[in-house]
Amino acid sequence: MIKQISHLGVAVKDLEAAREFYRSVLGLQSSEPIMSEDGRMQGSLVEIGNAVIELLQPLGSEGVMAKFLEKRGEGFHHICYEVDDMTAEVESLKAKGIEVIGEPTEGIEGLSVFLHPRGTHGMLVELVEKNK
Repeated sequence: MIKQISHLGVAVKDLEAAREFYRSVLGLQSSEPIMSEDGRMQGSLVEIGNAVIELLQPLGSEGVMAKFLEKRGEGFHHICYEVDDMTAEVESLKAKGIEVIGEPTEGIEGLSVFLHPRGTHGMLVELVEKNK
């Protein structure tokens, strides 16, 4: 069951420049850069009240985020919903015919998986079971 929105993902070309914008223009602090497990991306979390923006920069020209930036440019990438039980959610969604991209893997906030936009009205959706 979906508990709440976890974060909004934003694709950026330069993580440090994006962090500086949020800091100097909007007065918001962000986490230190966090490297993805596969080394293809780094991110930073910007907390705004109860909301979080996840800034994501690809490292190199390979990987999903690099391809997204090449095709669409910087901007909104995905919405992430927090769930209590990733295994149960994935099984339920698959039973309903929703296309899950790959298997759940460890991400910045915990165990995560993406749902293909074909089944979510054009929106890339991430589910996360946050680390306790």
